[in-house]
Amino acid sequence: MLLTAAVAAAGCDPSDSLDPEPGPSPKSPGPAPLAAPDKGGQLCGDDIELDLRRSLVLSEFTVMEPFTFTRVMTQILSTSPAPAVTPTVLYQRWWDFFNEKPGVHPDAFHCDDELVDGSPAMGAFPHACPRPEGRLADTDPFDDPANNPDAYIALGVFNRFDLAPLDGSNCGEYRIVFAKQSGLFDPNDRNLIIFEATLPNPNPSCGIEGCRPIAQFWADLSQIDDITEIRDRVEDFYFVDAAGAGPVVHADNYGPKGGQIRTNMFMNGPNAWQLRQFEFVHDCGDSACIKPTLLKDNPFPELFQDDSPWPGAEAFQEWFVRQVPNLEKAGSNLFFTTDVGTFASGASNSEGEFDNYRIQSGFSGSFRQKIEDAITVPGLTADNIINRALALSCAGCHEHNNFGENLDFGDGLPWEPSLGFVHISEEFTAEGPFGTRFPLSDAVRFVFLPHRGEVLQNFLSETACEPCTEKGVKQFGPPDPSKFLLDGFDSVDGMTIGGPRSGH
Repeated sequence: MLLTAAVAAAGCDPSDSLDPEPGPSPKSPGPAPLAAPDKGGQLCGDDIELDLRRSLVLSEFTVMEPFTFTRVMTQILSTSPAPAVTPTVLYQRWWDFFNEKPGVHPDAFHCDDELVDGSPAMGAFPHACPRPEGRLADTDPFDDPANNPDAYIALGVFNRFDLAPLDGSNCGEYRIVFAKQSGLFDPNDRNLIIFEATLPNPNPSCGIEGCRPIAQFWADLSQIDDITEIRDRVEDFYFVDAAGAGPVVHADNYGPKGGQIRTNMFMNGPNAWQLRQFEFVHDCGDSACIKPTLLKDNPFPELFQDDSPWPGAEAFQEWFVRQVPNLEKAGSNLFFTTDVGTFASGASNSEGEFDNYRIQSGFSGSFRQKIEDAITVPGLTADNIINRALALSCAGCHEHNNFGENLDFGDGLPWEPSLGFVHISEEFTAEGPFGTRFPLSDAVRFVFLPHRGEVLQNFLSETACEPCTEKGVKQFGPPDPSKFLLDGFDSVDGMTIGGPRSGH
């Protein structure tokens, strides 16, 4: 079996096995009055202590066992009302997008369906077309998955409760990362797929506090020392019922009602690491499909040029200058931009300098001067602001901000590197308290997870003391979510429980 052989052949990841893991989150005491939740769990006044590698991310081989690519794709289709299609056809039509038409499946989307100035495009801007990943349109990842290099293995599950909007419209994202098995042995044949499900609120009348059972589920994992029990609970959460919200793995949660599917690709051929975004669509004519979409938080790089040739560049640069106050926020998890809208790119290249906004903006010019003039925090420069915007992009977060001048955010903001284009890797393994697991990047371990853990602690501390009830909502209306606002923010509009919405 490919995975078994890989475990024997792979060395431990130095960053995950030698450097210390972040310790348990500091205890967060709830307020003093005691109030019991309806169904057990956190009590007001209790100390909340989280193990970040149990309550926020799990990548142990034991936990990953039930998370097969076949099971996920089959359940997505079984929860869709669309006309029947097999997982193989759904998959092949998805990847046929990277071929020029007619491709392998003429009725699928193809990368040259749209043209701008005669070149293949997505939205308003060109993109690479075709790409080597198009050959996957003629493969079957579900056939003999234990020995098939084109099959996929699950690397990890990620709790992104921090992405739950403060208005309670959903309860955040819950992700599964898969890697193509060929990447276990061939560094030039790698493909990662991230299923990023948006989970509905099981009690929307309570607003964000209706998500408490979901937050409690993840916090409770920190108190369980039996990895098989953790596995069974997480499997049930994803495939059966997520604390009253239905299963995470549901067709609606990957596009129709939020969520998305992202890819991080580097396959054989003249190629560069590239990240893309897709969504599941119930009805694409004859059947369901997985459709390409523009990338969140990824403006087209050439819009940063002073003499950009693209229509709308002037409007983009005016928009970007208005983002300077947002990008000045003092926290590596807190700076942000608002929705980039029609300025968005269809792809993000984490190899080469094309997607490096700082390089695209040059080293002088009127645009950079306007950014400098808009800065209000002493010591920050236009480079710092542009580097922060780059870190919000797929390419920046996964590679460009790993080193050199791109790493300078100013104001002493910390940042840590990825594992080289990825934040969880199939290429090597690490040993943890519960056995062998796939390693995480330092950016995840030391920048993202501590913040997400603090967010989860604070939410549970607050809601344990004043739990939302149906009677209370009828008498007084839904709870005020402003009490969850992080320091430095004064409006709940567009905010999540973890701060400003970002694409990370």
